[in-house]
Amino acid sequence: MTEPSGGILASDADRDAAASKLAEAVAAGRLSLAEHDTRLDTLFAARTQDQVSAVTADLPALPVRRSGLYRAVDQHRCVVIGGAAQRAGRFPIGRFCTVTAVFGGLDLDLRAAVPSQEEITLTVWGVAARVSITVPARWRVTNQVFVAGSSQVMADREGRPGEPLLRLRGTCLGGTFRLSQE
Repeated sequence: MTEPSGGILASDADRDAAASKLAEAVAAGRLSLAEHDTRLDTLFAARTQDQVSAVTADLPALPVRRSGLYRAVDQHRCVVIGGAAQRAGRFPIGRFCTVTAVFGGLDLDLRAAVPSQEEITLTVWGVAARVSITVPARWRVTNQVFVAGSSQVMADREGRPGEPLLRLRGTCLGGTFRLSQE
């Protein structure tokens, strides 16, 4: 099966996530009810992921969900110790970024992330933790993360020149490491 000419087809989960983001924008006073209704109509008529993303492109990223003893999240680092953190939505990611999880869990969804450079180096450190990274389908990926524990990783993707390149490096001792591309 070939990819549709307009891009990758959007899933119900993609639309639900965008609808939640629109609802939060109304609650925060960023959108009027009329604008919300118009965007919902556009959202549920969207066929591709790019069309779904366009509906919420001008809204800020969803806040980071967090719990635990310590956590810090910005464009150059995501750290969680003894709890959980999730980073998703539209946010900038720096040229060099470090992901650290110790006795906790970290979900990093890069599908709507805005890379600051064409090449991003993401260093992953995990100790008895669950680390999950979701990469956009259009990104090239090289994975050099050593995992002493459970892992579920996709094969490296070479892609085309000009597509963002994500270089993964680091070590996960115990716990799980999951790398997927959607």
